[in-house]
Amino acid sequence: MVCISSYFDMLFSGHTILIFQKSVNPNSRAWTEYDNVAMALEAIVSMFEKQLIETNPCLSCINYQVSDLISFISQCKEFAAFIFDSTINAYIPRDKAWIQEMTVSHLRRKLEPKKVDGRVNGTFGGKRNRYI
Repeated sequence: MVCISSYFDMLFSGHTILIFQKSVNPNSRAWTEYDNVAMALEAIVSMFEKQLIETNPCLSCINYQVSDLISFISQCKEFAAFIFDSTINAYIPRDKAWIQEMTVSHLRRKLEPKKVDGRVNGTFGGKRNRYI
């Protein structure tokens, strides 16, 4: 389980490199870099949503559950993150399981009800909609 204080510290610090291979084809290997973990997690969600749009071009609204996103990460031949830790001046490697856990935590935090003027705004039902 991720500790809240370390979760927030990690999200917004540390240059992050994602390395992934979507299929067995070596030409599907790629890497991307981000200023922090939160931006990398958002990129993973966007990558998944882009694939949904490409595979469902006739739909104007695509619904998916967090489990679909986790399956997307699992089905990639390779998926790893390297996060820079300034205290040791090195990159810390993270595997698919860590990426999945952090992606779920990140989405939950984004979809949590927020208090605005004493009222709760938003809901979390485990689903996310993407309107095209």
